Amino acid sequence: MLYGQFVSGSVYLTTDGSGLPIREAEEPNPGAGYHTVLSYEQHDGAIWQVWTLVPDAGTPQDASIMLAQIQAAALSDDDALKVPALYPPYMCGHVYAQGDRVLWQGTLYKAISGHTATSADPASDPQHWTKVVASTAGGADVTEWVGGKTYAKDDRVTKYGSVYESLMDGNTIEPGTFGSDGAWKQLTA
Repeated sequence: MLYGQFVSGSVYLTTDGSGLPIREAEEPNPGAGYHTVLSYEQHDGAIWQVWTLVPDAGTPQDASIMLAQIQAAALSDDDALKVPALYPPYMCGHVYAQGDRVLWQGTLYKAISGHTATSADPASDPQHWTKVVASTAGGADVTEWVGGKTYAKDDRVTKYGSVYESLMDGNTIEPGTFGSDGAWKQLTA
């Protein structure tokens, strides 16, 4: 057992066995992109080794933001609208997968299909992008559109992140697609 004095964040070992016991901790094995930093704390009648994992680049806050951005992909649209700053800005020429979300001029957009972005912005490319809106935007009676189901006039559905209202009885046409203009009215962008 080692004994020492804790002075201004530094530990001074004593040769005569006086002072506080030093409690050692095994150094963790950090993953790629991190290193360990050793410090000491005095509490509970001992001096304790404390290992801290520190990112090789950036700050712990940067690492927290990166983790949040990674996890943001799994958020529902409603939750994504609460934290739009976690999503990357739209980039022309970037390859997007269906469901990817991007931020463009303060508005969150979702990719309708996988594609390489060739348009100047998602707002002018409705075949590939739709504005993310809250699920309550179309009212309480809105359901997700289901292929093969028949919808009555005035039924409301969500598809591609937008809310649509059926304009006819017996409607089986997919909303938001080519040729659906006479079958559905888009209520939200």
